Amino acid sequence: MVTINRLREYVAETVATMVDEEENKIFNYSTIVLDNEELSKILQERKKEENTFLIAVMPEFGMNGDEDNAKWSNMLQFLVLDKTAYSDVNREEYLNIFAKNQIKARDFIYKMLEDKSNSEGMFCGFLSFLKENSISVNPIKQNNGCNGWSIEIDLETNL
Repeated sequence: MVTINRLREYVAETVATMVDEEENKIFNYSTIVLDNEELSKILQERKKEENTFLIAVMPEFGMNGDEDNAKWSNMLQFLVLDKTAYSDVNREEYLNIFAKNQIKARDFIYKMLEDKSNSEGMFCGFLSFLKENSISVNPIKQNNGCNGWSIEIDLETNL
């Protein structure tokens, strides 16, 4: 089972290490939320100047296998969002928010895949059983004034 502390460490490490070509941080705010109610509160508190956010949603768990080969199934969700002042953007600029955050979401997925294959890094083993075919990326629009992408993944961990 992926622990909350392990997830928190991974999000913090990701935010600290992901930078663009000018060495600017890709994500300027990160946190973990429990549910939509908490997400709404967090998003309402955010300012446009803090863009872009990487928010992890508390994982859900299930059990797979049998007594000799049981594993935890960890369902994780990450949100890549920008606060949007709708009165300040036209249709083209609105679409550009999705285009910009699509690249950030893709880069985050590439980082997870790289971390999966890195057996010597800080998070070796954390993503070892990431199921690549489980990765799903979906747009999020107008969620408490934010737009971007939801990334959902499944990974298995040993008991």
